[in-house]
Amino acid sequence: MSQLDPKESNPILDFALNYEYPPYKDQTGTDKVVAFGDASHKCPIYVEQRPPCNDACPAGNDIRAWLTTVQQIETKKLSKEEVYRMLWNEVSKTQPLPAVCGRVCPNPCEGGCNRNEKDGSVSINAFERWLGDYAILNGFDHEKLTDNVRPETIAVVGSGPAGLSCAFQLARRGYKVTIFEAFKETGGMLRYGIPPYRLPRNIIDAEVAAIERMGVEIRCSTVIGKDISLDELKEKYDAVYLAIGAHKGIRLGLEGEDAPNVMTGAEFLNRVHSGEKVDVGDQVVVIGGGDTAIDAARVSLRLGADKVTILYRRTRNEMPAIDPEIEEALEENVDIQFLTAPIGIVSENGRAVAVKCQRMELGEPDKSGRRRPVAIEGSEFEVPCSILIPSISQEPEWLDAERYISGRDWLKPKKDWSLEDGVFAGGDAVNLGLVCGAIGDGRKAAESIHAKFTGEFPPLEEKKVIKAKDMSLEYYEDAERSERGHLAPEVRVKDGLETEIDQGITEEQFIKEAHRCMSCGLCFDCRQCVSFCPHGTIKRYKDNPVGEVMYTKYSECEGCHLCQLICPCGYIQMGGAEGL
Repeated sequence: MSQLDPKESNPILDFALNYEYPPYKDQTGTDKVVAFGDASHKCPIYVEQRPPCNDACPAGNDIRAWLTTVQQIETKKLSKEEVYRMLWNEVSKTQPLPAVCGRVCPNPCEGGCNRNEKDGSVSINAFERWLGDYAILNGFDHEKLTDNVRPETIAVVGSGPAGLSCAFQLARRGYKVTIFEAFKETGGMLRYGIPPYRLPRNIIDAEVAAIERMGVEIRCSTVIGKDISLDELKEKYDAVYLAIGAHKGIRLGLEGEDAPNVMTGAEFLNRVHSGEKVDVGDQVVVIGGGDTAIDAARVSLRLGADKVTILYRRTRNEMPAIDPEIEEALEENVDIQFLTAPIGIVSENGRAVAVKCQRMELGEPDKSGRRRPVAIEGSEFEVPCSILIPSISQEPEWLDAERYISGRDWLKPKKDWSLEDGVFAGGDAVNLGLVCGAIGDGRKAAESIHAKFTGEFPPLEEKKVIKAKDMSLEYYEDAERSERGHLAPEVRVKDGLETEIDQGITEEQFIKEAHRCMSCGLCFDCRQCVSFCPHGTIKRYKDNPVGEVMYTKYSECEGCHLCQLICPCGYIQMGGAEGL
């Protein structure tokens, strides 16, 4: 980051010295005009604001704190190892799965980053992955909030991201937690839905193991409603958290889809990732535009299909799948036919041999906000298939949890994530969403469960979100965004399911991305205000942490506003001098 020299002419200083301050009303209601050096109305105050990256993160991660922690390698003169340990402790306050999320999260935080207004967002997701991998490599453990063991016991149903997050947060607070998992291994849709070329299984295993080291017990191959009832859990445990996911694929409702070579995307991926041999043949047809459809298509290529076709009834703009995954599928020669809808299945000898399709055009938006596809008369055609994989959506399989729903409804917890006294829910069983959203659900439910027993609620976050227009972006040097390395398409398809495509970033890039963070809305010790204050009334604490660095001697402040105008991150605002 650049430093402006107060001895040299520069546009910010010129602007401050020539700024015409707007009129204000004094205590009597009289209009007054402020001149440079007039301290009668306002002096600097220090107001922490919420950065848009934090605001956009469904997991509730304090991303700004992550990035500015690494900046302290220089400002605090600490070793990299010391800083990485500090960073790990900061990350694990809200994120027990950074290496997982660093691979599969579509990074909504980066869409909110104010640096997009300059030279591209900070590579937050790649930064998160690097730290997660470093923690695995170095055997980092999570810190507990207390050494005391609480008397209450908690049952968590499901070891997907929501269940793991809830168990982790409760274990941090001293609770004894048992996770009940229906499948043979942990991870839920992380393991049984996401292919290993996107998310290696050793990464899931390592981060789950770190949660187990917190004292969490995990019992796999235990189905609630079959091996043990929900009522038994309610009787044995003081609270139950339902994070059962949405593993059941929704069918098309077309005649012929009961054929053995027709299976939903969720079923197909589950069977493949469970180690079952699935013969896809030479012509695979996938229906849908979400992540499951893209994953099913790309897995089919790696299982030996000659041609894979995705049929999607809208356009690329409406596809809900993660954009990089769509790009990689196209690079691998997956044929995506847009504005195409299935209207029938052609069968021979009890097997599907083709999909009857119809061309579509987009009409008015439906309740989802996307334009509704409208059929074009006389546009029917057929696409041959050796296997048909409808991947249009998923839903939970309820078993004992069906008592909390009506018809095909999903679980509907209250604001505190409870379904009834002592029973809570979250994750995909409440609403299909992102992995980071499920992690956030689990944390919030854990906080509510903790509050049930202690009355301790988390503080409300009411900070204003700071935007780029409220900052001085010209202070920050241009710095090109670090991009991840990827295997070439011809290499990654040939190498099969197990070879990871995304190669991440280097340690050098990791540190560079931290320094690209502009610390929006919070002091990062740039000392511009100290340098430019005409009367030296702004002082710097020597030992306080970032965020509590500066203070003002208000008895000597003349209210010139220069510190506010020179502050690049928007942390300094002008407040009433009375009572300061």
